[in-house]
Amino acid sequence: METTNTRPKNPGKTLFLGLTVFVLILGVFFRFYQIKEIPLGLYPDEAMNGSNAQEALATGEFKIFYPENNGREGLFINIQALSVWYFGNTPWALRVVSAFFGTLTILGVFLLAKELFSKPKSQITNTKSQTNSNNINSKLQTRISNFGFRISRGKFIALLSAFLVATSYWHINFSRIGFRAILVPFLSAFGMYFLLKGFRRGKILDFVWAGIFIGLGFHTYIAFRLMPLVIALPILWYGARWFWEARNSKFEIRNNVQNSNATKYCTPCVIALFLLVTFVTALPIGYYFLKHPGDLIGRTGQVSVFAASSPAYEFAKSNLATFGMFFVRGDCNARHNLPCAPELHPIAAFFFAFGVVASLRALWRRRGRSFPHLLLLWWALVMTLPATLTREGLPHALRAIGMIPPVFILAGYGGYAFSRWILGLLERAHAKFPNVQKQILRIAREYSLLFLLIPLFIPAATYEQYFLRWVSKPDTYFAFATDLYHLGQFLDDLPDETKKYVIVNMAGIEVRGIPMPAQTIMYTTDTFREEGQRARNTVYLLPEAFDSIPNNSGRVLITPLNGTDSHLRARIKQKFPSFRESAPGDFIVYKNY
Repeated sequence: METTNTRPKNPGKTLFLGLTVFVLILGVFFRFYQIKEIPLGLYPDEAMNGSNAQEALATGEFKIFYPENNGREGLFINIQALSVWYFGNTPWALRVVSAFFGTLTILGVFLLAKELFSKPKSQITNTKSQTNSNNINSKLQTRISNFGFRISRGKFIALLSAFLVATSYWHINFSRIGFRAILVPFLSAFGMYFLLKGFRRGKILDFVWAGIFIGLGFHTYIAFRLMPLVIALPILWYGARWFWEARNSKFEIRNNVQNSNATKYCTPCVIALFLLVTFVTALPIGYYFLKHPGDLIGRTGQVSVFAASSPAYEFAKSNLATFGMFFVRGDCNARHNLPCAPELHPIAAFFFAFGVVASLRALWRRRGRSFPHLLLLWWALVMTLPATLTREGLPHALRAIGMIPPVFILAGYGGYAFSRWILGLLERAHAKFPNVQKQILRIAREYSLLFLLIPLFIPAATYEQYFLRWVSKPDTYFAFATDLYHLGQFLDDLPDETKKYVIVNMAGIEVRGIPMPAQTIMYTTDTFREEGQRARNTVYLLPEAFDSIPNNSGRVLITPLNGTDSHLRARIKQKFPSFRESAPGDFIVYKNY
């Protein structure tokens, strides 16, 4: 009878794959569930993106930079244009792009965390040999080293980091809003992943991809402009290491010593390649800013701490508010957060705090691979600056969005370090009290299971916060201009034969002479361009131009954006006494039919 040697299945690999798929499915659910209905309404900033997208589709002019509304980089808007072309001028056509990149960010954080904390193969081999030679109790050592499962440290931290991002209210919220800032954590996570992977493997393609991702980041949101400070750290780190190893190699060769530390590739060469690809990718936006230097700063100068009478005091206050947003008091803007709730779930906040302390401790003691800890702490610190250098609306979750990758990887590492600490205590107790070794082993097993179950409270809490509490708040209703969106839907359903006068009696930055709040109506009715206004028989005018409305015959409708303006309503009734006032929704219209 012949016997065949079948390779045994690796339960750890199967479990790891299953958990990874589970985390990604969880992320997809939170970002796409009811995306057509939630958030309610359409905020004018989102609508402005949509109006620019509609104009780009109609004219074929896809811009590098769109100067309206304080100026916005064009990459995200141009991608939104493709979605609007396919799905139509609906709010969710703008937001589904954010949901897509928000989901990919989970994968980026996962890959980056795994790259940072996975041990090289040589270290894994040495660890195994040391474990066998030390002859420590195998059952407890196995449970302590991998929490009862055959999952390595790097994979464990990667899974926990990705899980915390997937279930983060902070990231979910911006993954469901049509703001370009959602590209910052996506591009920075993947850019850093490929850069570090390139330094580890020395493959040209990794550096090319890293340059593309980082270069595209400059086409997104102003906060990304600080990423060169973050990127400088791995470049200097690996560059200095290459220089040191090359110097030692020359010394060893000169003295007829076998060179065991010779570098595998030319580090300065691949760094130069990475910088070149980054420069070429970012060149279009850089050239635009060179020709239009005023757009480079935009609104930043207006809200900068340096514009305050006491910059040092404002900077200290903004740092305190930004640090506190993770634990005590978060962003109070209903568009950015469940008003004033901490940006992190208490479990994630604890892991994050423990991860920061553990990383600082690792740097202080200089044990193991200190670079991942240094990089994450430096990255998180640098990306606080877009928020801490401003003095408006603090804490500001949107401006701090670049912190998402380092914060959640630090939280993932903190969860791992905390469990290692607890299980380390059990290991020492196991060695000290031989009479209760079975009981300690049982405690370790139960703790490992408990540690895996406790984080599952986060998805339930996030669902309750976002889909039940936040969506039903009155602040959320008005934060997304839901009344204006309903008015836009009403006007869009009217026949083109009806003459429509929209009186924009709300303040805002003017776009081509009309304040920003009108963008919600313009996008919904496709009347941003003059051609669209003529086709839909729609006129936008300011209150001071009210008297220019003629007494036309035929079907005429007049509507103010702000229906609570009693003075304007009185003027409408006085000039058009035959018009009937009605409230078909959460808005007011006057019509002669």
